[in-house]
Amino acid sequence: MDVFREEESPSLRPLPEKRFTPVVWKPTRVHQDSHVLFERRFYSVPWRLVGSDVWLRVTDASLEVYAQDVRVATHARRGTGLYATREEHLPQHRADLRHRSRGYWEERAARLGEDVLTYVRAVFDSDEVLSQLRAVQAIVTHLEGFPPERARAAARRAHYYGTYAYGGLKNLLRQGLDLQPLPLVLAAPATSSLPQPRFARSVAELLHHPAVPQESEIESH
Repeated sequence: MDVFREEESPSLRPLPEKRFTPVVWKPTRVHQDSHVLFERRFYSVPWRLVGSDVWLRVTDASLEVYAQDVRVATHARRGTGLYATREEHLPQHRADLRHRSRGYWEERAARLGEDVLTYVRAVFDSDEVLSQLRAVQAIVTHLEGFPPERARAAARRAHYYGTYAYGGLKNLLRQGLDLQPLPLVLAAPATSSLPQPRFARSVAELLHHPAVPQESEIESH
């Protein structure tokens, strides 16, 4: 104690007025939708930086985006929702896209047929953590470029094999697999309360020896 009082204490400086704030720096790239991703939340960046490499300066309270040592965006981290978007960060022709909800894309899917709507709903429900809105946007927009009967057939096949990624659906259509018939299945009894397991084989499949699906049809999600 004598040493502390006589030698060390006079050398101590007062504590800072503000509490020290831990800072995390992270390099990332701006997505095509003018957002960056940090801990499962998307933050908007000026659209001119799409495809650019940027740095994130993150604290418990805020997220700042730096491009070439210049701060280009600041967001509060205490907000709710998957997206933190500022209107001025989006180009004029895309500013309205962020207001389109799940219902909007389900409505567009329904115009292609009930099978497409069922498939799109399954895509939305396939991930309980991250929003599937961007995947659905890509899927519906891609299917709208095909004749309705092919769009419906592709949706049925993708849903049958549990292919809920845009890349898997795109490959399915490119290879023309939607033009092939699905394996025969027996309808579940009306009184049954248990859902049919996705990969279970029915009696009809065993009797008719359906062709084994190609590996490229089955996309992991």
